[in-house]
Amino acid sequence: MDFIDKELLKYDLAAWLRPEILIAAEEIFVNIASYAYKPAEEGYVKLTVSVENRAKVIIQFEDSGLPFNPLEVQTPDLDAPIMERKIGGLGIHYVRNLMDEVRYLYADGMNNLTISKKLS
Repeated sequence: MDFIDKELLKYDLAAWLRPEILIAAEEIFVNIASYAYKPAEEGYVKLTVSVENRAKVIIQFEDSGLPFNPLEVQTPDLDAPIMERKIGGLGIHYVRNLMDEVRYLYADGMNNLTISKKLS
């Protein structure tokens, strides 16, 4: 998270943007670290942070863990009583709502998840 925050600080973003981007990025990273690899299996996550045309921040996560498209996770029923709600799916729901675009691709044995946020 420090890496992402340092990269974001280079771009003089509006104060409200950094926390939203960092929350989304942390959710994705924690999910990769927790679920992409079998216990005791070594893995890695490649992170790329960029700003396109000073108009949007793009963060790309790439890992060789188990194939998993988080965009296929059903949106949680937030209207259901709390004790009746299914476990899981809330994190990606937050990511979808905090970011302007979320894309997933699995190719050549790699998960590639890209999130972006407009700067205006």
